[in-house]
Amino acid sequence: MDDGGKIFSHQDRIGKGNSIIHLLKFRTMTRDDGGVWGEGENKVTRVGDFLRKTRIDELPQLWNVLWGSISLIGPRPEFPDPVKQYAAEVPYYNIRHLIKPGLSGWAQIYHENHPHHGIDIQETKNKLSYDLYYIKNRSIMLDLKIALLTIKTLLMRVGK
Repeated sequence: MDDGGKIFSHQDRIGKGNSIIHLLKFRTMTRDDGGVWGEGENKVTRVGDFLRKTRIDELPQLWNVLWGSISLIGPRPEFPDPVKQYAAEVPYYNIRHLIKPGLSGWAQIYHENHPHHGIDIQETKNKLSYDLYYIKNRSIMLDLKIALLTIKTLLMRVGK
């Protein structure tokens, strides 16, 4: 945002029924990076760094909730390419796509290590166990617990 580019960005993710959804976020990366990671290069803008640390970059996804493509609570939507590999290598992975993804979920509250834009099969299996627990035990009370823990995490600027 501090580099003169657009304020918002759209990211393709996998939603309910393995459909492509377009998540709206505040743009945090440089606008003309060529799509290639350089050695020691930091593509995150100064403002973007702050938005990520405070998780403000996720706020525009409330529009996705209003549009109906995601819920407030549910498994976080993943990028399409890793989903293809996870579905092929992780048993029951696509069960997480039986419900709408969410802004926050059981795995985001309790799972310690998250694969971030990379493919880590073991961590994905671990995270999936939390997603499957949520799907099996879904209730208004569990959603409320996740929402309250998410708010606590945001206010304390800690969390997974």
